Amino acid sequence: MDAPRPFAVAGDWHGDLGWAITAVRSAARERVSTLLHVGDFGLDWPGAKRGRFEARLNKYLLEAGIILIVSGGNHDNWETLEKLPVEADGLATFRSNIRVLPRGGRTQIGGLIVAGLGGAFSVDYEHRTEGKDWWRNEEPTPEDALNLIAGGPVDILITHDAPAGVPLKSEFEIPRELIVRAERTRTLLRKVLDSLAPPNVFCGHWHQRRTHELAHQGGRMSRVDVLDKEHSREGNAVLVWPGEAPLRIKPLYVRGS
Repeated sequence: MDAPRPFAVAGDWHGDLGWAITAVRSAARERVSTLLHVGDFGLDWPGAKRGRFEARLNKYLLEAGIILIVSGGNHDNWETLEKLPVEADGLATFRSNIRVLPRGGRTQIGGLIVAGLGGAFSVDYEHRTEGKDWWRNEEPTPEDALNLIAGGPVDILITHDAPAGVPLKSEFEIPRELIVRAERTRTLLRKVLDSLAPPNVFCGHWHQRRTHELAHQGGRMSRVDVLDKEHSREGNAVLVWPGEAPLRIKPLYVRGS
């Protein structure tokens, strides 16, 4: 019998086409047919080259036989994301092989229930332009969280920011008032985790690779995998094998030109 096929989960790409293609090809070598993305994908970024990143990447996804599922980050176009119609499988379609996991939505991958609660606060929003490289609706809301909780247990939760309780330090010097504001999303995510206790959580945003376990009432645990950004060959993506928790997870080594 054939060994079970893994799916992959990737961290931030920021619209870097060369890296994205290399990551897709690396996943294909591992027989991956589904690749989840935790946000800051660079989806539908306005400007003179708008749409080229997705159109060119979609060709490589078609060639590799991979469906890419994006859960938005704070550097994805939320005007576009929130207008895409959700289909029967719980996903929206942006390109034939680029699909979107709505904020507060869920789908199934390999028999596992996968939910999304994407978005985060941009600490540099004051230096950005609304509708061009910043979107006012970039953060998940309490309503998004309640909708997700109301849907019941999930096996995997995809977020962009990391839930409160995961020890992380920013690579930037950030004023205290902005740190406090950013913590709203982290606190909201932790409330969702404490309610649903998903065995596995994948996120990005912090541009570093970390793994941490969070404990909930009743002895339930959530393993949180924080994924690094593009050009981290061993930290940007992981392979995940469907099955009973705890899931088998190992690095996807991104290699090649």
